[in-house]
Parts: sequence; structure tokens; C-alpha cells
Amino acid sequence: MKTISEIIKNYNQHQIHNYYLSGDDIFLEKFFINQIVHRFLNNDGSKILYHFGVDSEFVFLNDLKSNSLFDSKKVIVCWEINKIAKSAQSEFIDYLENNPSKDISIIIVSPDFRIKNKFITSLSSIVTNVDIRTPFPSKMSKWVQFYTKSKNIKISSDLIRYYIEYYGDNLSNVINEIDKHNMYNSGRPLTLSDEYSVSLDGSRNYHYWQFLDNIGKKDLKKSLEIFHSLLINGVSHNYIINGLTNLLVNIYSSKNYENVGAKFPILNKILTKNINMYASKYSSKQIKLLFRDLYDIDEMVKKFQYGVNHKIELMILRACNE
Repeated sequence: MKTISEIIKNYNQHQIHNYYLSGDDIFLEKFFINQIVHRFLNNDGSKILYHFGVDSEFVFLNDLKSNSLFDSKKVIVCWEINKIAKSAQSEFIDYLENNPSKDISIIIVSPDFRIKNKFITSLSSIVTNVDIRTPFPSKMSKWVQFYTKSKNIKISSDLIRYYIEYYGDNLSNVINEIDKHNMYNSGRPLTLSDEYSVSLDGSRNYHYWQFLDNIGKKDLKKSLEIFHSLLINGVSHNYIINGLTNLLVNIYSSKNYENVGAKFPILNKILTKNINMYASKYSSKQIKLLFRDLYDIDEMVKKFQYGVNHKIELMILRACNE
């Protein structure tokens, strides 16, 4: 899988430009599409959008076939490609394998990279795969710096770190916060000590992946702190239970089976990168006991029983202390 920077750096106008975007960072998705539109069309052509399940797959396939010597170039962006009929899937694969036009660039957006079937596997093996998952904090900082520079926003490095720490579950959230801050400041430099920053809510707004990360690291204090923050901010018990189950399934699988990464692609890049480190802190026996705790908690939630928060706190205590 290639990065956006690799694609842009090595862009060749005369190549066939068909891409499969894997990931759910909206900022990176829009940025990549805009870059390809600008470079491929060069102000001479059209951008066509298809949301399958709503738009016609017949018209889409016709767009692929209708290109002629007198047609202008086209960038065709597709969402929900998995929803087209099997006959259309075969026809699309046949086009990509045997007769892709150099005057058409196809960009397939796949926010849910967990979808795996014969069609998606074939599709992603033919076109160029591009990683648009939310980057690690160090890379995210570079993207934010790139964005603020392009918009002529003067912002201090410590404020960038603050926004990434508080809102960094994806780039879009970070950039939206910076845009609001910049609008308030009317173009003045953005710092941690300016009027807008001082007025920010002082309560920590954690992201759910940070909760799972600290469970994996067995950091009891941080895990409990984030758990309470999630509850205050309206995260449901079901969401918390599902995430913990997914994390433990990944940890258990990495300890007991080989090459299972592709079978459980349910974590973000940071959690996936750290999975072996988490696995070193947990025994298989402990994970099985935690699965039992999760089953009991799930039953309590379904039966609307009192004491779910306390039960989850006890589970966190057992997870981090044993």
C-alpha cells in the first residue's frame, strides 16, 4: 500500500491512474482526490461522483466505455463499490484488467477497510492501493503544518500538539478545531495563551482508541480516567464492551495464532502497531477470564441491571493489575 506522498511525488501524467483508497480519514480522502483531479485533468475534463446503492451502475459502466478520441478526460470517484451487482462487478474487473483508458482516472473510496471478499480482493490487486488511514501523531503534525502553511495560518507548535492530543482521532477533527480558532482570531497568530485557547473547556476529551491503548499498556490510572471521560461524553456501554472485546480478540489471536492480522483488521494504526506490545503484557489465561467478565457485563447491559459502571471498573482493575 502506497502513501499519498509517494503517489504525488512519483506522479506520471502518461500512466494509467486508478486508485483504491483504504481508510477513513476524510481530510486525506479529500486531499488525495483534489490532487488527482488537479494533476490528471489539468483544467480540461470533468469529475464524476458515484455513490452506489443510490446511483446507477449501468451509467457508471457506460461512462467507462464511452470515452473516445474527442472526449475530454474524466476522474470518476466511487463510494460503496461493494454494492454493485455481481454482473457489474465482473464487467468492471474485466475493464480494469483488459482495457483501462488512459483518459479516465478511477478513484475507489473504501472507508471500511475491513470489507474482504473475492471482488474487493481482485479489485485492490489490479489498481494502486493508497493508505488514507489517520496517520500517527508525528505524521499528523506534519500534515497539520502543511495545511496551516497552505492557508497562511500562523500557529505555535505547542498548540498543534494540543489539538492533536485532544482531537487527534482523525485529521479532519484537528483541522476543524484549528479553522474555528483561526476564524475567531481573525487571522492573528494562534497560541495556547490567546483568548480563544484560554476559553477552551478544560476537561479532557479523550478518544476511544486512547482508552483501548491504555488498557493494552495496563495503565490503570489512565484507563479509569479515560473510561469516566467516555461516560461523561455519552459513549455507550455497548460501544465500550465491543471495543474491549475486539482489542482482546486481537491480543489473544496474536499470542496464539500466526498471520492473523488480516483476519481481524478492526483496530486503528496505532493500536495495530502496538498489538505485540500489548500481547507481551497479557497471558492467554488472563484474556480468557476477561472475556468472561465482558460476557457478564454484556448480560447486565441487556437486562438493564444496576452497577454496570462498577463492574467495568473492576474489570479494568483486573486487566491492568494482573
